[in-house]
Amino acid sequence: RGIIIEDTADDGSGMKSSYAPFWQLRSTYWWRSTFPANKDVHVSHRYKPSVGGTSSVSFFYDGQFQGQYAAYKTRYCMDDTFENAVRKAAKANPDGYPKYYESRIAYILTTGGNWAAGTIGKFKLTVDKGNPKALVSFCGDNVKKVGPTTFEMTANDFYPEHDIDILLLEPSDSNGGDAN
Repeated sequence: RGIIIEDTADDGSGMKSSYAPFWQLRSTYWWRSTFPANKDVHVSHRYKPSVGGTSSVSFFYDGQFQGQYAAYKTRYCMDDTFENAVRKAAKANPDGYPKYYESRIAYILTTGGNWAAGTIGKFKLTVDKGNPKALVSFCGDNVKKVGPTTFEMTANDFYPEHDIDILLLEPSDSNGGDAN
């Protein structure tokens, strides 16, 4: 057992081996802040997170959803539109596999219960999938597509009960995928 593992997949020209990290990086950032007493405070933060991923779609093969599909469906709230786009991509490829690779993002909202004293007054989450041909899925209430690659979720008096996990399926070639 080491710090890398062999990842074998068919790239369309036969089985190929590549190596993937067998470790995780976890980073924690913190800072002290002083807020004025008895006044409304607006807090905003932005960052471009690092992602985990695979070289192909790990939950769809041999023409059907399988493997980790049930866990993915729950974790990323994959809906019919998302699943139909995966099926369509698989049918369009002669080998029957969707030509996408996975990128996964975990966004910590619960922050160790720091919202225990109240709610987030005006919450807004923006997810930009970058490529219009990429597919994206994540759990959220009242998510709206606001641009060709952009999705938003807004809420008033939001209390995060769980973190947000985002699944991006990005085309593995210049012709892959349907916009979702």
